[in-house]
Amino acid sequence: MSRLSVAAFAVVAFVAIFGAFVGDMVKADAGWDQRQQAKLENQLRHAAPGSDKAFKAQLKLDRLQAWREDRPQAGFPDEFARALHDLKVPADRKEPEYRTGYQGVELQKALPFARADKSVVWTSRGPGNVAGRAREILVDPGDATTNTWFVASVGGGVWKTTDAGASWRQLTDEIANLPVSALVQAPSNPNILYAGTGESFYSVDVINGNGILKSTDRGETWTPLASTLNDIRFNNVSRILVSPTDANLVLASTTVGRYKADYDSTSNIFRSTNGGTSWTVVHTETGTGVFGDPRILQLVADPNNFNIQYACVYGGGIRKSTNGGLTWSTINNGISNLTGRFELAISPVNTNYLFASSQGSGHSELWVSWNGGTNWQETFEVGTEPNWLGSQGWYDNTIVCNPFDARIVYVGGPELWQITLASVGSSSRTTSRLASYSWPHPDHHALRIVPIQGGGWYLLNTNDGGVARTTSGATGYTMPVTGMVTTQFYGVDKAPGRSAYFGGTQDNGTWQSGDNPDAVAAYDFRIGGDGYETSWHFDDPLKLIGGYQYNGLQRSLDGGATWESATNGMTNNSSSTAPFITKIAKSQKRPDTIFAVGVSGVWKSTDFGGSWALTSISPANLGSLSSFLSVRVSNANPDIVWAGSRMDANGRINVSTDNGASFNPTSLYPLAVMGPASGLATHPTNANTAYAMFSFSKRPKILRTTDLGANWTDITGYNGSGVTSSNGFPDVAVYDLVVWPNDTNRLWAATEIGIVESLNGGASWALANYNLPAVGVWRLTAVEDEIIAGTHGRGIWSMTDTALEAGQVYRPLFDYMVQPPSGALGLQFNLRSVYDSTQVWINGAKVQVVGPNTRRQSVSLTVPVMASGLKTAFARSFKGGIAYDSVTRSLNALALAAPSFEYVSSLNSGADFDLTQFSILTPGGFTDPALHTTHDYTNGAAPVALLKTPIVIAENTTLTYNEIAIVEPGDPGAVFGETSFWDYVVVEGSRDGITWLPVAPGIDAQSDPSWLNSFYSGSPAPSESLFRAHQTVLNDTFAKGETILLRFRLFSDSAVTGWGWAIDDISIQATTGATPADGLPAAMALAQNHPNPFNPSTTIAFSLVRDGRVELKVFDARGALVRTLLDGAAVAGEQRVVWDGRDNSGRQSAAGVYLYRLRADGRELQRKMTLVK
Repeated sequence: MSRLSVAAFAVVAFVAIFGAFVGDMVKADAGWDQRQQAKLENQLRHAAPGSDKAFKAQLKLDRLQAWREDRPQAGFPDEFARALHDLKVPADRKEPEYRTGYQGVELQKALPFARADKSVVWTSRGPGNVAGRAREILVDPGDATTNTWFVASVGGGVWKTTDAGASWRQLTDEIANLPVSALVQAPSNPNILYAGTGESFYSVDVINGNGILKSTDRGETWTPLASTLNDIRFNNVSRILVSPTDANLVLASTTVGRYKADYDSTSNIFRSTNGGTSWTVVHTETGTGVFGDPRILQLVADPNNFNIQYACVYGGGIRKSTNGGLTWSTINNGISNLTGRFELAISPVNTNYLFASSQGSGHSELWVSWNGGTNWQETFEVGTEPNWLGSQGWYDNTIVCNPFDARIVYVGGPELWQITLASVGSSSRTTSRLASYSWPHPDHHALRIVPIQGGGWYLLNTNDGGVARTTSGATGYTMPVTGMVTTQFYGVDKAPGRSAYFGGTQDNGTWQSGDNPDAVAAYDFRIGGDGYETSWHFDDPLKLIGGYQYNGLQRSLDGGATWESATNGMTNNSSSTAPFITKIAKSQKRPDTIFAVGVSGVWKSTDFGGSWALTSISPANLGSLSSFLSVRVSNANPDIVWAGSRMDANGRINVSTDNGASFNPTSLYPLAVMGPASGLATHPTNANTAYAMFSFSKRPKILRTTDLGANWTDITGYNGSGVTSSNGFPDVAVYDLVVWPNDTNRLWAATEIGIVESLNGGASWALANYNLPAVGVWRLTAVEDEIIAGTHGRGIWSMTDTALEAGQVYRPLFDYMVQPPSGALGLQFNLRSVYDSTQVWINGAKVQVVGPNTRRQSVSLTVPVMASGLKTAFARSFKGGIAYDSVTRSLNALALAAPSFEYVSSLNSGADFDLTQFSILTPGGFTDPALHTTHDYTNGAAPVALLKTPIVIAENTTLTYNEIAIVEPGDPGAVFGETSFWDYVVVEGSRDGITWLPVAPGIDAQSDPSWLNSFYSGSPAPSESLFRAHQTVLNDTFAKGETILLRFRLFSDSAVTGWGWAIDDISIQATTGATPADGLPAAMALAQNHPNPFNPSTTIAFSLVRDGRVELKVFDARGALVRTLLDGAAVAGEQRVVWDGRDNSGRQSAAGVYLYRLRADGRELQRKMTLVK
């Protein structure tokens, strides 16, 4: 991962919902929290209201206050568990009515009747580099290379690698996708593995577990142990032990789950002597824990004596067995604080040495026993005491002992740490970070020591981003997760005109793919926090919008390269006013208009998130605030908008027929008491038809209205309230629905066991058993010829059927309009439908006509730039006499100078630059003019100075300049690329005018002590004495022979500003290597014609680096071809060609300005010349 990628990933981690910020709490320093509060309040002042920066700072302030009050902070993982629980509770009940293990039961009932349509082929689209949470990892003892690992993934089952994570294979696709948290392999028979399902840590119970899975063929196939199925006591299996000498002797610790304690308030240790055929309860815990529900969260055995075992109990400390788990006793002597979760590790140096990492009350604690748990003592830090578990030791807490040094343990919470005791028997310790919060992925769940054959060892780690490992010992971290597609998506959308995807994920933010990704394709990070619903503008591929929790919306107007807050005018942006799961609704027919929803009603934007206006809906009609408060726009008529979160006496589904200007409540379903709705969907052709999804057991799953909500009908066969469906719909939760645009009788329902299909408009249903895994599907969307599925545990999938867009004619897509270093305008269009013809218009003139095209034909156009000025362009396609216009793009085109190896300027004039919010000034304190931004620059300013001389990169091209950069400094420790770097200045280069690359990391006032003092105190005042020399080697970013544009850019966020940037004495010097041993030039070059102006003829000189095909052509000012001077092979070296002023037909050309363009070796250069009479 590049530095910028790591920095971007740090933003994901830092804003992420599991992010701990209460690090380095100091017991002895009573002022720590005050200093932290001051820092956070300063950050909050810097942040714009509703921005991601404000969200992050406020979140950390809230958690700091919780720490002060000694309140347990379950954080957002618990929020989602609560939302999923509430979603399944109808209005007349207090708990869900689903039985334990119902997903697996319903899947098995549905499979015999499932449809298999070979024409439907699902393709895994990754992301290959963004794994979801993993809880456990083990190394196959039969692989001497230690490269074979098995991983328990919370979202995606069991995975295996045989090449140390270079590639991965899923092993449990045939089983209903269950979270797997516990995993063991029998040392006496490595073909036998046991996997425990469900999470016991009260985080994201997306799907509760259902017992234990067993494999007898080294993980290739798995069978649920019947003795553990549908037993609430096996709802969630926290850990499993297997005897090293008997593969049939197994112990498992279990919990009933966060919302099941009312049914069975126990946590148990089970023991089996027959490989799981039957079990005996050997220990039960009742009534411990701050939530009033008991939890045994860990089992661990002495590596030298399986009879000695330990169990950790949330809020209850440690238990011990000395007879193989048959009986247990409490061993808490000396432990003075039993708060929260404990995790225990046994030293392999001496197995009587025990270490326990505990959550504590306000700070992490390390307890140590030197006598097998008979006595414990707390350890204390030498100096400041870090809180390695932050505020979330309930969620991520892991510990492992150094294999050779009994004094050293490694602990994981949000970050990884090493703790070293002063000596064996000592309670004095020192603690140091092993890794930062940004890398590897934060929130650590398991640490395993892996011995290497021949000596040495490395660490394996599971975390919220999958798997990490060290190269040796505890240093050198990598994350080998490519192809472990366990990402949990809430929302997904597709780019118009191509197969690229944009989706929001649990734990890992919002990500964007390139074109045609496969299962191992790397995605690019875009937005931090949890990621939710997204929208990719249907007619403009450069516009995307997504967000984090509580309407934390962000948008990009340049295809994802840069992002900005998109909440202007919106006031529902907090946990008390907005849904946890951020919603975005759009229509493909009117894609600039989008909707969001909050406690006040429906928010509407007509400029793709640029600004928002509220349409209020009363609480009586909208219902109380809910994570599943939803809004959807009709696919048939964008004037019809649906919104709501429930259908009962406490709230209604509401409908607007005037594009969101007003809403009216719809009727209730008369045959059953309903409650929270789990989703809304619309019909592609019938504007009056909509669907409301529900997730209650033995009640309607999908209600349909065909009259704008006047009446609702159950189409899933529960007929109000039935024990089973009369038309085949399984009794599982439903989250979304899509109606096929080309066959409206074909309905696909997104459920927690996969897609359920109707081919007759809902009259009957069957599981769509195509090649999509049995995984929860959260989002289904049809875009052009694809249906895209956002799954909660297996990433993004898509299927393609050109019939989906039969009869549809879309607007042509305007991909981009840029000015590359060649100087000509470059335009590209995607003719995504089949048109009769297409016209390209620039500044009111038709410049090109394209005849009938093939579907998704790409059309590129190069237009000469004769003079600087604004260029406005669009494409107009025709089909059956109807015009379809693309979006319009504008660009301030420049008359670029000829490319040069060198450039020198004292900046007494700005003529060589295109200046935006820059100017040549001599302010007070300066004696000579220089390039200055506005002083002080403003919030959100974006000054740019673009050099109009393209630079040819030589053997060694060095950029030097003097500068003063008094801009807002970032947070301490922040690096360029992170959001918390705040304002910065940067020099960037571009090969194509589209992608701009920093030639060196951006800087701020922290780069020089005098600048920083001036920023904070105004002293010294900005003057020439503060100029500092800056030198950058352009070859570090660009290759010899490339021609680039350079620009100087200041970025300002929406809050604190500074004096600004001053630049002087720019010099670009090149060692060209123009006369190497072979006498060939270092780079392709095109000289100015001579003479110029000319009459009747002129000579054009150029040079080539290598032999190859060459085009040299002359164009008039309108871009029309006048004369082809060369079109064929040419040899390397200097060449000269004479133009006699005639066109290709031999006619004398008129007086005027002409362009001559050289194309060779994949590059293009052009210049202007003037013919006079």
